[in-house]
Amino acid sequence: MAHNGNGGSMLYSNVLAKGAPPSSDTQPSTDLMNLKRALRGLMAKYPDGVTLSKARRSCPLLLDSKVLDSYASVRQLLESMPDVVTLRGFGVQTFLLPADPRTGQI
Repeated sequence: MAHNGNGGSMLYSNVLAKGAPPSSDTQPSTDLMNLKRALRGLMAKYPDGVTLSKARRSCPLLLDSKVLDSYASVRQLLESMPDVVTLRGFGVQTFLLPADPRTGQI
């Protein structure tokens, strides 16, 4: 790593000069917001729920590497959205249910 004359790294100096990028915790990505919008639309079409396999076919963003980057699996990604969906079952029997807009749960 390159160092500046003051003993600190140039990379660190560049971050200080430019400022840190916005945290993903405070500013969700556009892709994630688009996924939530698509899932809400899907849940409106299927108020009694839908299988995970059908949701994957209907929402290509569920398989987008940029959206999945911070998650170990599609299930973990979906579980991080209790304001949009709730999951029931496991594996091929996973079912997505719409969240209750008043509580964020079904």
